[in-house]
Amino acid sequence: AELGRLRKDPGLAGPHGGVEWHPLREQRVPGLFGYVARAAGSLPSDAAKVATEENRAELERVRREFRPTAELAVSSWALAAYRGLAFVECVRLFMVNVDPAIVWQAMPAIWSARGAVRALVRKVACGIDRPKVTRLCRQAVATAARVGAIATSDVAALNALGGRSDVRHVPPLMRPRLVDRSRAVPGSVLITTNFTYSPNVESLRWFLGEVWPHVDRSARLTVAGMDNAGQLAAVCRAHDRVEYAGCLGPAALDEAFARTAVAVNPTRLGSGFQVKLLDAIARGVPVVSTAFSNRVGAAIPSSDDPRELAKLITVRLQPGIAESFDYEAYYRDAVGEWERFLWGE
Repeated sequence: AELGRLRKDPGLAGPHGGVEWHPLREQRVPGLFGYVARAAGSLPSDAAKVATEENRAELERVRREFRPTAELAVSSWALAAYRGLAFVECVRLFMVNVDPAIVWQAMPAIWSARGAVRALVRKVACGIDRPKVTRLCRQAVATAARVGAIATSDVAALNALGGRSDVRHVPPLMRPRLVDRSRAVPGSVLITTNFTYSPNVESLRWFLGEVWPHVDRSARLTVAGMDNAGQLAAVCRAHDRVEYAGCLGPAALDEAFARTAVAVNPTRLGSGFQVKLLDAIARGVPVVSTAFSNRVGAAIPSSDDPRELAKLITVRLQPGIAESFDYEAYYRDAVGEWERFLWGE
């Protein structure tokens, strides 16, 4: 993506002017030589791709011309593009993960990946990268003017990592996009996913094997999202009462959410805030989640026990009987928290 000037926003931009997004450009040496060079370097292999003079010079140019009141860095990886691996004084750092933890959280999914050699290579790469990830994350959290965590459960870990006591919870933002629920189909269940991401693969396989058999037999499950060489479609075909709807565009996705009785977030690995959960509640759709990935709290029914999760789904198969989540109030609170994080307090 190219550098682009976005419109002035009366919300988050407030009285401080417009917003300018600057995507970091990757520079990667392909092949075995590049892999060895990244493994031997001091930065995590993915972060090393953006630690270039081009990115550093471009950031400095934008800073001179735009004169930002605040600079928002998303994830500790952004630190790789700052000279001296230290943020400038106006940087607000938004963390969507506790980076050292996420390296190992994905390990079960790595071992479930097809191909033992590939899994072994990925495990070795994780082992090499983890201390580098820890160092980079610690430096990022320590040098940012303010630090926000996408999940309340991450606040204490980030404080400890960066030697701080002021990391705050800053929830994700998605504008309310309520859909017409009058056409919701009794017994319909929806899961949205991305099968190119290994934690999603592991989570859906667990759900279909351990949870779905205990959901009332009248239920029908639709799975939508990005496939990976036909693997997602094949997994769906292998289970009763499950249909793969493909990777849906915006209008078709809205229609799927409008017609489902309940959406499910089955995520068991990873961290951050699950987009599939945010997608559902932003549209006013009843949702059931694993407790592991419920970043909202008691307002979202959740459990990590397969039979209990199945029961929570079953009792919500009839549209109109599930408790509603006040997403508009949640969004207003989130906007206020972002404004305080960026500009005040």
